[in-house]
Amino acid sequence: MSDAKTPIVMALLLWLVSSLAFAQNYPSKPIRWILPFAPGGGTDILSRAFVPQLSAALGQPLITDNRPANAGLVAADSVAKSAPDGYTIMTGGNSSLMFAKLTYAKLSFDPELDFSHITLLALAPIALYVHESVQAKSLQEFVAYAKANPGKLNYGAAGVGHPFHLAMELLKQRSGIDLLFVPYKGMEPVIQDVVAGRLQAMFYPPTSQLLAMIKAGKIRVLAAATPQRLSILPDTPTFDESGVPNFDAAGWIGLVAPAGVPKDIVMRLNREVAKIARTPELAKVYAQLSFEVATGTPEEFSQRIKRDLAAWGPVVKSLGIMLN
Repeated sequence: MSDAKTPIVMALLLWLVSSLAFAQNYPSKPIRWILPFAPGGGTDILSRAFVPQLSAALGQPLITDNRPANAGLVAADSVAKSAPDGYTIMTGGNSSLMFAKLTYAKLSFDPELDFSHITLLALAPIALYVHESVQAKSLQEFVAYAKANPGKLNYGAAGVGHPFHLAMELLKQRSGIDLLFVPYKGMEPVIQDVVAGRLQAMFYPPTSQLLAMIKAGKIRVLAAATPQRLSILPDTPTFDESGVPNFDAAGWIGLVAPAGVPKDIVMRLNREVAKIARTPELAKVYAQLSFEVATGTPEEFSQRIKRDLAAWGPVVKSLGIMLN
């Protein structure tokens, strides 16, 4: 080895040794958990449910920090720019960690490159609902009815680019139907108008509120937009079973840290979170929120983002959605 290369090799060895020692001593101080939405929402409730057990497992406090601004983008930007030491983590959804890359002309971070993807936490499955007056009791019948009545059925979602808006546009592209989109400022008025018959269709998670409306005969659920049938809707077929293959429009929530966090730290967090997600305490929270447990490897999380970008990119492009 030449004398010129010796300092470089020694520097690399010192960096490797110090990195290993740092990871072995982790954590040695409180961890800041950024929550990108206001308290009380699904992401916030699920995240906080992990805190007591994760804090006990790591031996350090977890300090929650709500930063509700610009659909989670402000929080994501701050985490992407934080030190990659494992002391800043964030719960993010597919809105900020995937859709933002497709819908914003200028984004201050890259969801694929600027984060260490620790693990998916949950899937937020959705299903297709119609008002009871719609002459369709299955997805196949709905598609046939919509084709026979082009432009006469309308659906709602919470604004242009909302995941439920994009889910219906994906269905329109896959099945060749023509529905009229009515944008709302939130999903609660959409639900009210579907129940009242002012809207004919919508996508939404299978909440207890909607299950009660189904039981009362006010709305009908046609298909689950998930790879497998949902435990909460065991008799409802998936889109795949209904003739529209590879239709996975479930929302998701995942745990991330800044890019560059040592692998040992990422895997420590991954293992602890996966164990906690399957405890009876968390099972109750998942059921309360109509979420499905979705923990897995960091690589699986990264692949989910990549796969979703490929699936939704053409839909967003066809709609010409581009936000500033």
